[in-house]
Amino acid sequence: MFMIFHISPFTPTKNYNLYQTQRPFVTGTNKAHDVYAPSFCAQTSNTQFEDELKNLDGIRCARCNRHTLSEKKYQLLLEQISQVKDGHELEKFLTDNKQYISESNLLMLKDLQDINKKHPDANINLVLKKIHYHAPRFYKQTCQDNINLLKLVTEKLIMSDKNKEIYLNTAQKLAQHKEFLPYNIMEFSSIMNETLRETDYPRKQKLYDKIMLHQTKAYKYYKDITRQYLINKEPQEALTAIGQVLFKKSVSKISPISKRDETSDINKILVCTDCTHKTENSGRYFKAKDSSEKLKNNFTQYLQDITKAKNNNEIHFDNEYLHNLVKFVGKTSQYSITLNPNDWSFLNYKTNFAPFPFENIEGLPCPKCNATMITYAQREKIYKQIHESSSLKELNKIIKENSQSLPPLAKKIANKFDKNLRYDPYLNDTIMKRKMSLFASNLSTHELRCVIKTLREKIESENLTGNDKKQLEKIMQELTEYDEEPKRFLSSTRLKQILFKPIITDNDDRLNLRDYIENFLTRVEQIQGPIFHSKEIYESENYSWSKVFVERIFRKAVITQDHLIARKSGGSDAIDNKIALHRECNQLKGRQTIAKWLTNNPQIEDNMANYLRKINEKIEDGKIKNCDNYAKEIANKIFYLCGGKDKLSKEFGKNNSL
Repeated sequence: MFMIFHISPFTPTKNYNLYQTQRPFVTGTNKAHDVYAPSFCAQTSNTQFEDELKNLDGIRCARCNRHTLSEKKYQLLLEQISQVKDGHELEKFLTDNKQYISESNLLMLKDLQDINKKHPDANINLVLKKIHYHAPRFYKQTCQDNINLLKLVTEKLIMSDKNKEIYLNTAQKLAQHKEFLPYNIMEFSSIMNETLRETDYPRKQKLYDKIMLHQTKAYKYYKDITRQYLINKEPQEALTAIGQVLFKKSVSKISPISKRDETSDINKILVCTDCTHKTENSGRYFKAKDSSEKLKNNFTQYLQDITKAKNNNEIHFDNEYLHNLVKFVGKTSQYSITLNPNDWSFLNYKTNFAPFPFENIEGLPCPKCNATMITYAQREKIYKQIHESSSLKELNKIIKENSQSLPPLAKKIANKFDKNLRYDPYLNDTIMKRKMSLFASNLSTHELRCVIKTLREKIESENLTGNDKKQLEKIMQELTEYDEEPKRFLSSTRLKQILFKPIITDNDDRLNLRDYIENFLTRVEQIQGPIFHSKEIYESENYSWSKVFVERIFRKAVITQDHLIARKSGGSDAIDNKIALHRECNQLKGRQTIAKWLTNNPQIEDNMANYLRKINEKIEDGKIKNCDNYAKEIANKIFYLCGGKDKLSKEFGKNNSL
């Protein structure tokens, strides 16, 4: 949480140096543009940049992460929805555009699916009437679900008789509330607040939040639909009204980050209309009750989206603009919204690397592990399923349905999740977290002991100088002492302090240990990352440790690009120097050369061949364009870089061309 009043950009903080702009401060004013000057491409004016920003579609709101619509796209959707002829057309239209619909209003899609099943031949008039009359039903049903939940709590959870009585009385009051129209969410909230004050059950706040979240969604939908009086309108007018309800809140607006100086060019960010209304009385585009962790994640996603739009030539700005924007958001949030090194590396990656033509191609196998890589669009669909899930069984079902896309380490961790659930189908989130934490701890410790064993073997078998042997023995001793310490997880910071000594990190790599140690550290991070994460991340509205866990598992399966010859070694950004890899496989590859990578992983040659075959299939199907010679060029490059490995070259290329 953070205060809502604005802190001057000139307020000194201990973190200032991290975000210090190259431009000196201008004294005597506290206008944002005197601190951060945006830098745009030479051919693009600031006004043109703002116009381009407003015309983008699909950019995630910087505050709430909702997909936004340009005004032009919004009007097009209204025109399209007004022309639908029946419930099936309406269902398809909403399904195709559900990324622009709020969670509460997605209830309409659920309702439509039921209506179309029960009345497959219904005309649009009947469909509209049923939508209108069903809206109160969702509120009543949600209320009943919450009543049942309160009763179940008293039966299944250990609590005092006093608390049981309070929750049962609450259930009775909610049952009375459910029977009276018009429904009033304030009355519902009042009943729940009274309960919250009276009970001393330790998890009362979490239970309250869960109940209120579901009921509020149902109430919003009920009010949004019933106030349109769909039954009193002509079909075209009623459909347009539905479109306005569903999509209006997603229309993008340019909002000031800080309202101290709304004219500054860097003081602008794209948010949805709903967030504009929610923050109109706030000094910034966020509010005090917002989670800083969620805001940071949403802001990072926003940066990814506009950078992708830049790479597609939909908007024009130079790299400095993004960095200045990050600095300004950091300052105005009192550094509650700051990006870590990984976030910064992403920005550098996106702004410095050329677009990758395969990043949106579905069904490509990973050249490292042969599992199918997922696109960012596929990942978002999976994330949506995760968000809508309501149990560990549903989450496990999502994992199983997409397990063919998981790289090896992620799959190993996911299999443990499944094994725990098969052993005990009634596991709750807390116990699952405990079991997975123990698994990660044991697996990471095993990796650490393998390193200790390797160092011991190195000391005993190599012809080391006295000084080298002494240094390795010291490292091994520190690792052994660290291994003996009681701990839940391995600290990468601590491990780097122990391991990152010149004898290991030296560029010459005399002992052939550098890549091995870097791979060990990456493996530990890959094991622990999905399991050990901050409570602030998952203890937000309707989220759980397990949902974050599953999201992070599939984050590893996303398609990324890797250079055969690293850029720092003179490799180009041309497509004939790039391959696609799982994020996990790419990170584990590290800075190994392609020759060393293939030597350490003999299966890659066969998997690479499968990858190139699939690329050729996609080219023949017309899904990949302007890459006709890609397979041949990659095969030939690997042939020359790997000292004559000719398996790929024989199938895809020619040995005399590179």
